[in-house]
Amino acid sequence: MYNRTTRVVLAIGVTLSLATAAAVAAVEDHTCAGMPSHDQLRTALEGARAQSNGGFNLDMWATVVNRDGIVCEVAFTGSNRGSQWPGSRVISAQKANTTNSFSLPGLALSTANLYAAVQPGGTILLIRRWHTMARRRTSVRKTIRWLATGLVA
Repeated sequence: MYNRTTRVVLAIGVTLSLATAAAVAAVEDHTCAGMPSHDQLRTALEGARAQSNGGFNLDMWATVVNRDGIVCEVAFTGSNRGSQWPGSRVISAQKANTTNSFSLPGLALSTANLYAAVQPGGTILLIRRWHTMARRRTSVRKTIRWLATGLVA
């Protein structure tokens, strides 16, 4: 049914696919080395949920990412995936990524540390506001130059 060329191309394609999958698996084994295991993460998450922290005491998700932002583990406290709000899984991953993105070897920030900085009057909000105002000033200058150039010509 298939000619010899087709079989050779298929064989090469399958071989390359398997080799790529093996290489990716080998890399993935090292990217999460030193990270908590799924059982460790779930135990820590259940311990955090058991504490009285003023929350709603709902089941929740936890996500661990490595330094490159690759998700290494995801766990939840409920009996199945439907026991938690599905949107909380995304929030968990975003918080893990934010913590990773704003951490250095000697300084680790969590999303809780960033709370005050993003409130009105906080440093990050002021930076954003300054950037927006600077962009507006630049746009006004460009418009004035364009109008002046158009009037002269």
